[in-house]
Amino acid sequence: MPFFDFRQNNSGGSFDFDADAGISVVVIVEAENEDDANERAESIGLYFGGYGDCSCCGDRWYEVYGSGDKVPSYYGEPIQDYDFEAGFGYKWIKDGPEAYVHFADGKIQGYGLPKKQLG
Repeated sequence: MPFFDFRQNNSGGSFDFDADAGISVVVIVEAENEDDANERAESIGLYFGGYGDCSCCGDRWYEVYGSGDKVPSYYGEPIQDYDFEAGFGYKWIKDGPEAYVHFADGKIQGYGLPKKQLG
C-alpha cells in the first residue's frame, strides 16, 4: 500500500502536536488511495477546511492527492533518512518527533527526534 504525507501549516504561529494521537508537523498515512488516506487522517485528528485556523496564515491541514509513495517519504526522501534539522535549519518540535507514520496495521512510528548533544 502507498504512503501519503500531510504537512502541517504553521497556522497562527504554532504547530499542533499530540504524541498520543501521532500528530506532529508531518503525518504520513499508509492507505489504499488518496480518499482512504484523507479519511484515515481525519480519524487520527487532522481536519480539512480550516475551521478555527488563522485567517491570514491559511488552513492548518490540506487533503492529499496523487498516488502516494512506495515507502514513507518526505519531500521524496525516505523518512528514516530525512534530516529535519538540516531540511529547514530548524527543529519545530523540541521534545518529540517531527513526523509520525501511521501504518495500515495500526502501528505508529515517530521520526525526527531531537539530536543528542555530544558532550
